[in-house]
Amino acid sequence: MKKFFFIICSLMLVIPKLSLADATPTPEALKAVKEYKETIKKPVREKPEQPKEKEHSERSTKVTTKTYQTKETVKEIKVRNVPQRSEVDSLMDMGRYSEAIKTLIPLVKRDPNNYELRYKLAIAYLEYGLNNKAVEELNQTIKLKPDFAPAHIKLAYIMRKKGNIDLALRELAQASELSPNNVELKYQLGRIYIEKGYKDKAVEEFKKVIEIDPSYYPAYIAISDILVEMRDYENAMEELKMASIFSPKNPEIHFRLGRIYMLQGNKNSAIEEYRLLKDINPEMAKNLFALIFPEGK
Repeated sequence: MKKFFFIICSLMLVIPKLSLADATPTPEALKAVKEYKETIKKPVREKPEQPKEKEHSERSTKVTTKTYQTKETVKEIKVRNVPQRSEVDSLMDMGRYSEAIKTLIPLVKRDPNNYELRYKLAIAYLEYGLNNKAVEELNQTIKLKPDFAPAHIKLAYIMRKKGNIDLALRELAQASELSPNNVELKYQLGRIYIEKGYKDKAVEEFKKVIEIDPSYYPAYIAISDILVEMRDYENAMEELKMASIFSPKNPEIHFRLGRIYMLQGNKNSAIEEYRLLKDINPEMAKNLFALIFPEGK
């Protein structure tokens, strides 16, 4: 029993020493603690990647803003040009060709390679009676876009008016390869046949025009003129009445109808046409009045 008690007491004296020995930090542990404390005291540095990301973000924002501004600029240019072009079309439709020319000249100067603008300017010159200017612009249009058939056709029209039939035929031949079913092309070819004295061929071309586009009223008028020369007044009148369906207020139609009525001896019907024409085109109405009343009565 005494031996057992002695062992217990010995253990109690040894265990605290072992615990205290285990609890005492080693030199390596103290060094690690010291380094850890120094790390905590030092301010945390930003990672070098963060500024780059921030710079990239700012750069992206700038690019996006620039791109947006560029798109807005293009949009503003388009919006700014659209009213001008719409204005040109409106002026052309109203027959205000001098104003259309004034509007088109700076547009063409700003965009000289735009064949559509040059073609519109050519048409405005043509309608205003500036044939030489029209030819210049049509040639420029063809130079920019050789396969643009309407420019060849208009150039052929001017050449025909000037008496250059061969040049007109050359332009129509080129246009025919580009647009064989173009009604204006066939109409101009019919007009050339008339001037060459080939009336039958002219009528054939005009009928082809009507087959392609029944609403192309100038073809009816052209056939009517040929029939009047042949003194076929009834059929000539039918052609004019067909034309009037598609262009009821066309002064050329009413003038021709009045003239045919007079050739038939139908003065009352001619006077009716005169009354209609007076509201549409007073100047042409005066000419018809002179046919109806040659003595001014």
